[in-house]
Amino acid sequence: MYKINYMLFMAVIFIFKTITLPAINPVDSIKHHQIKEITVFGLKTNSIILPYTEIAKSNIEKISAFTPADAMQYSTGVSLSRDGIWATSVNVRGISEQRLLILSDEDRLLTATDIAAALSTVDVNSLEKIEIIKGAASVLYGSGAMGGVINFVSERPQYSPSHQTNGNISTGFHTVNKLWTNGANVQITNNDWYLSVNGSYRTAQNIMTPTGILNNSQFNDASWGLKGGMKYGDNQELLVNYNHFEAWDVGLPGGNAFPPTAVVRYKGVERNQLSGEYIFKALNDNFKKLSIKAFTQNISRDVENQVNATTKILPSSLNRTSGVKALSDWYFNDYNTLKVGAESWIRKQETIRFKIVYPTDTVVVVEQPTPKASMFDAGVFAQYSWVISPRYLTLNAGVRLDYIQTVNDTAFKEVVKYKIKKGVRTDLTPNRTILFFPSTHHDISYAAHVDMEYTPTKQNRFVLSMANAYRVASIEERFKYIDQAGTLRVGNPELKPEKGFFCNLNYSFTRKNLLLNVDLFTNYLFDLITEKPGTYSGVAALINTNVDEAMFSGAEVELKWIFSKQFWLLANASYTRAIDVKAQTFLPQIPPLHGLITLNYRLDKNFEAALSVLGAARQAEVASNENMTNGHVIFNFNIQSVPFQINKTFLQLFAGADNIFNTDYYNHLSTTRGINRLEPGRNIFVKVKWDW
Repeated sequence: MYKINYMLFMAVIFIFKTITLPAINPVDSIKHHQIKEITVFGLKTNSIILPYTEIAKSNIEKISAFTPADAMQYSTGVSLSRDGIWATSVNVRGISEQRLLILSDEDRLLTATDIAAALSTVDVNSLEKIEIIKGAASVLYGSGAMGGVINFVSERPQYSPSHQTNGNISTGFHTVNKLWTNGANVQITNNDWYLSVNGSYRTAQNIMTPTGILNNSQFNDASWGLKGGMKYGDNQELLVNYNHFEAWDVGLPGGNAFPPTAVVRYKGVERNQLSGEYIFKALNDNFKKLSIKAFTQNISRDVENQVNATTKILPSSLNRTSGVKALSDWYFNDYNTLKVGAESWIRKQETIRFKIVYPTDTVVVVEQPTPKASMFDAGVFAQYSWVISPRYLTLNAGVRLDYIQTVNDTAFKEVVKYKIKKGVRTDLTPNRTILFFPSTHHDISYAAHVDMEYTPTKQNRFVLSMANAYRVASIEERFKYIDQAGTLRVGNPELKPEKGFFCNLNYSFTRKNLLLNVDLFTNYLFDLITEKPGTYSGVAALINTNVDEAMFSGAEVELKWIFSKQFWLLANASYTRAIDVKAQTFLPQIPPLHGLITLNYRLDKNFEAALSVLGAARQAEVASNENMTNGHVIFNFNIQSVPFQINKTFLQLFAGADNIFNTDYYNHLSTTRGINRLEPGRNIFVKVKWDW
């Protein structure tokens, strides 16, 4: 594998040397100091050139996004998957959540299994933007970023020359599930410090599908957050951030882990996030920036599974993640820059489950389906950028090395068992079958990245990105044991780490009224971790297994065409194909060919409107345990006013209709997760936002 990496790197160097560049005059390396520095928060400040999508707050506000995953599904290469209306996730280029690093304000957002709805614990109303990196970003972000990075960036005030207080409140209503959503934000700023407080509350009833009500699809959630910033002189800054989110009585109307008769809901979900960051800027001519950040984040879940009239299962989990990261930016001249960093984090998980059977006597079984486990990671990385030709050619290259330790204790099928009859408890002998033995795993994770940006003309740009990445099996993949009286899903402590080579070729054409962006990608993975049908202790189950070789390939196209100041067209299309190379079978959880076309109209001083056509083709390239799904086309419409002034305040209105013709259709990724239910029907929504 090292030989292959070396050959890839040498091939890129050979390409650089054989490209004929127009002659340029020597340019000196005089260092220039910016008069005014603007701090940019988010992934866009990194120095790797991978496909990047940014969903701004203005785009989130004008659609009816119940969760962040709903807001992302219209982006090229991104697909929505559901375990309910509230419990949603995403798939990027056929790669599901396990291989995507999810961040909240660049802090790791880790929770139990891939059906634990981590993305849904982010308040949509508080977001400034959603950032998506598509491709292996492991060099900068570590083992979990094999398939990409998603970062939820919450609103952050800017310093102001004088003392100012401003804010906004918003409210909205959706007919498809009678969702009321309310949010508020207050910001106090001046030249040296700022403080921001935000909050939201939402409540929704069962959702309507084209054929009727989808029972047990209700949800309720609330959140609040606090941000503060303080400057010390011209080159030091302290940032603090706290977010709290909770949800209750959240219905889960399906999932292959549950039997058809079950009524399952989150009794409670809670996420708490706290971080602090200290930033040094312009330390000297070469040392441009140093940031040191520490964070802690925990997610707890309490689930109620009413299996039938006589059996109830109550699983709970607690996940804690804490970490620290130091990142430095080095400037040597206008053509050579370097990022060097170190990062360490530890994650701990605990689970417990009560099983209550009450036909005549009440029997209570306390189970520990997964062991107490922890994962510790410590890594160092460097990313170098070389502007070979200021006009034509840039090279970026990076490496990363991580040490990862995974530790678990013993997990028993039953820990305690007792019977209650007429208020009297009688202890019974539990079935102390060992599900997982104690163990310690040591792994070294490595990643390398090189990309070349070539701009032959001002209108044409080519980017070739190549990387190898390495991902250690997560706690869930090793120790999963989901037994909810449905399909048994089991982990594997002896899973091999995933390794892979990733290649992306991008071409973009830019003209005054036209933007065309094309990506072709091929990802070749070794020891891919996936679920495969098998038996566990004589019971049919989906078991985590390594696939020797897997190949993901596909293409994405984006188009923006501006006809005039009033009309413009947006369109995109995405296709992914994924196979088990040796078995020559299709892999699970792969979205079909899908895309959208949006026609936009703007009346300068009044409103902006958009008509969108979203479609997906029939998906017949499915794994052996999946069902094929037919294609579909739906129509959406939205309209928004420009902010209009009332005294010293501004009012803005939003409205729209989703699935205008009330079309009944299935989302392929949701059906493969066990929900053979229709997607939401026609939804008419209105929102009002008041800024002061």
